[in-house]
Amino acid sequence: MSETFRVDTPESVDLALEPAGLGTRFLAILIDALIQWGAAFLVVLIVVPMTALSDVLSARTFGDADTIDGILITILLLAAGFLFFLYKLVLEAFWNGQTVGKRAVGIRVIKANGLPVDFLQVVIRNLLRVVDYLPMQYLVGSVAIIASKRGQRLGDMVAGTVVVRDQRPPLTLAPVRLFHQPTYDLSLLREHVLRLPDEDLEPARRFWMRRMQLTTQARWRVGARIAESLARRMGWQEPLPPHPEMFIEAALFVRAQ
Repeated sequence: MSETFRVDTPESVDLALEPAGLGTRFLAILIDALIQWGAAFLVVLIVVPMTALSDVLSARTFGDADTIDGILITILLLAAGFLFFLYKLVLEAFWNGQTVGKRAVGIRVIKANGLPVDFLQVVIRNLLRVVDYLPMQYLVGSVAIIASKRGQRLGDMVAGTVVVRDQRPPLTLAPVRLFHQPTYDLSLLREHVLRLPDEDLEPARRFWMRRMQLTTQARWRVGARIAESLARRMGWQEPLPPHPEMFIEAALFVRAQ
């Protein structure tokens, strides 16, 4: 399995991603399993004593011990279904491709093109977890992960997903201060930037957030394309700085003021 792979996102941003290793993924599975079995044990501790007291409860409240037993068994089955199937599906779908175990070890599920995973893909990869588990202890899935260049188990291959190390980009949409001394009047730049509708700045903001994930060549290439587009859209006539990222940084900074 290769150490990194690159994807060209729909935003024309070249991302370098590192697949999660087999050991890291099994550690995440172990953490999730401990949570699942711990929660299941707590459910059993609650439900079983209530079943034993069903005669008392039926006499005082519900009327029929068999009805109470049926309710308690239904609760137990629903809890087991959630903990041992829906737990991972729900968390991955609504927690940006992570479970508690994945977050603890710093990995997440994403689309093969680098974008956040969607609900259907999460459902598919979790349904096929049963196949990856065969014949025992994730043997099929482990072989597939080792053989795949992107570390994909069969469920990932069918769903079009990958599990990668979580590379957190900068959280700010705009720089909080300038890291480069501008060679032009910031007041004049602000006048030009304010002419732009907010959607015209989205490519620049996405680049700013993801720039640390790019290779040096891709960072320069994408930055130059975005800086030139910004200058053209705002009618900027002054020469652009030698490094395109300096212009993007200044434009986002003055817009946020």
